[in-house]
Amino acid sequence: MSLSVFNYRMKFLGLAFILFSIPFAYLYFWGGRPDFFQIKVFAIVSKYMNTRYFVIAQTNILDELAAILFLSGLALISFSKERKEEDHFEKLRIKALINSLYITIGFWLLSFLFVYGMSIIFVSVFVFVLFLVTYNILFRLYLTRNKKKIPLTQ
Repeated sequence: MSLSVFNYRMKFLGLAFILFSIPFAYLYFWGGRPDFFQIKVFAIVSKYMNTRYFVIAQTNILDELAAILFLSGLALISFSKERKEEDHFEKLRIKALINSLYITIGFWLLSFLFVYGMSIIFVSVFVFVLFLVTYNILFRLYLTRNKKKIPLTQ
């Protein structure tokens, strides 16, 4: 089993996706949400003033575009091989994956202790982003230590 499912070149596509997500996020949060992005979409659940199921809803898709591009970019970067992939990188990936899972679970548990009300929903949305970012940071750290031949703690 390999955690690296994509060719190393897909990292460049992932980076491009992340860069393309930035203008969409900017427009959504600070750019006035141009009417051009106001479209009708199929929604399984839509909740604003009232909750509706299986409807065609009007929405501004800037936030969805930003999130989809950003998460797709992070996933491509996370699960692409290195340019010079070595067999032992798989162990480093698994170690990074497990440790990022521990960190993410710890963050989520602390969030449930210290964040209340609807804010916990917003925190929960960012948990997956935290997981991918933590995985990438840890894997890069482990690669750097491996190149310097610094032993990894078990």
